[in-house]
Amino acid sequence: MRLFLLILFLVQLCVASTNVNDDKRIKDALLKYNYGIIKMTKSGNTKLLKNMLPKELYLKLMVWADSWKFSNLAMVAQINDLRFSPIAYSENNATIRTMENWTFGYADLVKKDYALEPMTIFYKMKYTLKKHHGQWMIVAVENLQEEVFTEQNNDKVDVEVKKDEPKESVAQEKKETH
Repeated sequence: MRLFLLILFLVQLCVASTNVNDDKRIKDALLKYNYGIIKMTKSGNTKLLKNMLPKELYLKLMVWADSWKFSNLAMVAQINDLRFSPIAYSENNATIRTMENWTFGYADLVKKDYALEPMTIFYKMKYTLKKHHGQWMIVAVENLQEEVFTEQNNDKVDVEVKKDEPKESVAQEKKETH
């Protein structure tokens, strides 16, 4: 009986250790993604995110970045605050929500002035990730809430943190959303 309890304890310890490592890898992936967007819009280099996103999501970002570039605009952005909710796991899938505070504007590269003055926006985002060859890839990004900060509403942002239950598979989630 002691041996059984010891084995059970060691298995739980290994699983907890794996989740801690996966938590770190997922948060790192989200940080790379968000800071990669900033670098991508400054440099125009869309390849920065290519290896961490599925082709469909990567192409969507590439078109978005290129549309600004071809209009002689560049996003000037910074992340002021990025907070993570607890991560929900299911096999090789994970779901996490974030609260993100960004300041960004768009610079007109020809006129050397702002086409859109910088503003601060609060986002609630939901990311779905899939483990692929030991790496976590972002497979879906959903904007749950967006609120522009003004002096009147600066302290009224709802910071509810909700843990999602992951879908059995990413394919199932796609079926449900279509």
